[in-house]
Amino acid sequence: MRKIKEILLNAITYLFSGFEVLVLGAILVYIFSNGFSSLSLELLTGNYYEKVETLEYTRQETIKDYLNPGLDDSYFSSKWGISFIDTENKAGEKIVMINYVDEYSPLLSMTNSSTKEYASLVEKQVITKVILEDLDGNMYLGFAKNGADSIAEAFDKGDIITNLVVTTSGGGIRGSLLTTLYLILLTLLIALPLGVGAAIYLTQYAPKNKITSIMQSMIDMTSGIPSIIFGLVGAIVFIPFMNNLIGSDGGSIASGALTLAIMLLPIIIRTTEEAINVIPTTYRNASLALGASSTQTTFKVILPNALGGILTSVLLSIGRIIGESAALIYAVGTAIKDTAIINQKSTSLAVHIWSLMSGESPNFELSCAISIVILVIVLVLSIITKLVAKKLNKFEVE
Repeated sequence: MRKIKEILLNAITYLFSGFEVLVLGAILVYIFSNGFSSLSLELLTGNYYEKVETLEYTRQETIKDYLNPGLDDSYFSSKWGISFIDTENKAGEKIVMINYVDEYSPLLSMTNSSTKEYASLVEKQVITKVILEDLDGNMYLGFAKNGADSIAEAFDKGDIITNLVVTTSGGGIRGSLLTTLYLILLTLLIALPLGVGAAIYLTQYAPKNKITSIMQSMIDMTSGIPSIIFGLVGAIVFIPFMNNLIGSDGGSIASGALTLAIMLLPIIIRTTEEAINVIPTTYRNASLALGASSTQTTFKVILPNALGGILTSVLLSIGRIIGESAALIYAVGTAIKDTAIINQKSTSLAVHIWSLMSGESPNFELSCAISIVILVIVLVLSIITKLVAKKLNKFEVE
């Protein structure tokens, strides 16, 4: 009867474990199959919004013939040292893209028609139309709808560019990536000293009484509060506070960092407490016996040996920051931006996914690509956590 019971329990365990693995595998397959093709360096470093500029080149000078790089399926203008190719954008529309610019081409020193600032044509920019004139005043037009060959032909005939509309493609996550990095740095800058300090007090200095016990119970209870509640606290408390302190207008990266800091305090405090408690009491007794004060013992003996646990709490906190979305929707906002400024709204990677999926036309491909980035970061952090803990555990006494 006992064997039958054990077999039944093992079967139930394997069944539910297998179901969990199956679901996780299905999620990973879906994410990678839809988002892997979108992963690129351009995705990580590019802007989310398209940038359209109108450029001109009105300086009259002798333009030499440039060497054709011989790129496949390309149309080259030897007069200006630029090459074009017919391709499609993410929506499947036909476009003309720059795929080569000679390093000595005058197109590297053009002028923005609106701001009068210097601008350069670079690879992967999209040409919509171009209007050129020769020295006799004849006009030559090239349109993307007529193909890359018409654009190259217009460049070869003209000597002065009077109107060139160029678009830098969007869809990148640089702003959200920078925002996430800012949130990590600011949150740890606030939460780490408070969390480690609280753990030191509770384990080394706080009296073992009912008040201390209540404090520890409150810390445990705080760790179980839903993140959406922290987001409401951030919106009600931290947003007005930061508006007055740094002049922000509504949610900001700073208010989001404060919100995440109070969320992470229980994790940092508890992990640091456990790291301190596992250190043998003989370390502390030996230090005190040699004449060291309690403070010297704490900071020169206890903390160095608890460093592994503290670093573990830091890495776990970073993983939580990267994956958090609900609290940041209220405390920071959902506006996707290409810049990350501490006193302005922005989106983290997780909130970026939420924004992409909350509209009428969800962007599954980009959402899956960002998910892959988050999963890779979390995986790397998990590996680093285990390696750091294993390395520093060699100095502990069993």
